[in-house]
Amino acid sequence: MEFRLFQIIIPLFACIIFYRQFYRYKKSKSGGYETILIISFWLGVVAIALFPDYFSKVIASIFGFKDNVNAVIFFSLGLLFYFQFKLYRMIRRQDKLQTDIIRKIAIDNPAENKDRT
Repeated sequence: MEFRLFQIIIPLFACIIFYRQFYRYKKSKSGGYETILIISFWLGVVAIALFPDYFSKVIASIFGFKDNVNAVIFFSLGLLFYFQFKLYRMIRRQDKLQTDIIRKIAIDNPAENKDRT
């Protein structure tokens, strides 16, 4: 098996990510769920980097593409749109929670709000 440059760089980069994530977990700066999610994601990236031909053929056969490159591009675009939609929904949810908290504070403290007007 002939290794290309990205097949060496990506696993090394992932090792740095693993180390930093475990350090953050140890210092209680991130939770267990976040650590497992990040490690799983980077393990998947390493697997795809080490065996790109296999994964591109699998993706192409699942979605019915004749060309492996097109399959990877469309699959990646689909993932990007999905993640973008999830982030949009999270931001909307946070905006709603922030609005609810501000309303509750305004209702609970009417005297303080009267002085500001």
